[in-house]
Amino acid sequence: MATGGNRVCSVIACTGESIDTCGRRFENYISNTTGIFEELRIIATLPTPRKDNELDADRSAYFPVTLNTEIMPLRSDDYTFQQLSILNIVSIYDFLLTNTNVELYTFAIWGREYTTDAQLASPPSNQHDSAETTTTTTTTPTPTTAQPGSSTTHRINFILFIGSIIIYLR
Repeated sequence: MATGGNRVCSVIACTGESIDTCGRRFENYISNTTGIFEELRIIATLPTPRKDNELDADRSAYFPVTLNTEIMPLRSDDYTFQQLSILNIVSIYDFLLTNTNVELYTFAIWGREYTTDAQLASPPSNQHDSAETTTTTTTTPTPTTAQPGSSTTHRINFILFIGSIIIYLR
């Protein structure tokens, strides 16, 4: 999901089957109601953050986000978070839950792409996940001529694909 400058890939606990029950707690605490994971890993492949020389800061940043059932972050030894940069073009963020006994509410990679702040949500997000929600999608025709920079896009996609295979084979 991307909303303006926010980027997130997450696993979030829900109390029901619809999206509006996510991020909510049960009225009465019941032990052993959280998900049990044999393995939980999020791998995000993203363009390597570029530096804004005027501000002397990166144009994007990505972080691990965790919450347990006490609404506290996990201890740092409960997970690993690594970033691998490939040719300074693409970065692979690897977020692995190492303690599978924690009662987990949230496990996510969250980031900010500062250059896209104030842009509309992409894809459009719905506030409620129900039968009453309708979504309209507008599509544009596929261009018949290559757009400027399209070969760079293909090259980046190829590098991302190879990087994903390397991570998978580890």
